Amino acid sequence: MANPVLALQKALLAKLDTLVDCEVYDGVPQNADYPYVLIDTDQVINEDFTNQRMDRRFIYLSIWSRAYGSAEVKTIIGQIDTINETPLTLDTGECISVRVERTHTNREPDALTFMGHITLRVLTLHS
Repeated sequence: MANPVLALQKALLAKLDTLVDCEVYDGVPQNADYPYVLIDTDQVINEDFTNQRMDRRFIYLSIWSRAYGSAEVKTIIGQIDTINETPLTLDTGECISVRVERTHTNREPDALTFMGHITLRVLTLHS
């Protein structure tokens, strides 16, 4: 099995599209409508065991809203939270586990935009 990083991104985009009632992006187009979810950054930690390669990945999602208050962001966080232990089928490698590790919300300095953050922990196998 090759490194599943791109296969995981493809599967995650597809899964998030089924969970949330807004657009999900890897890169936000100009003039995108709010709300939307952005697959932001990721971190990979090698967790090898026996003769297989296992990676612990932390994938950071951002939720952007211009609705009044935090309710819209918190609703989308709740929709994404249902991803816990949902199997993701990858073209390359194997996804063992997906968990929401933490969430955070804040109002942006412009006082118009509310932002949510989600950290996903994903375990993948590859050779």
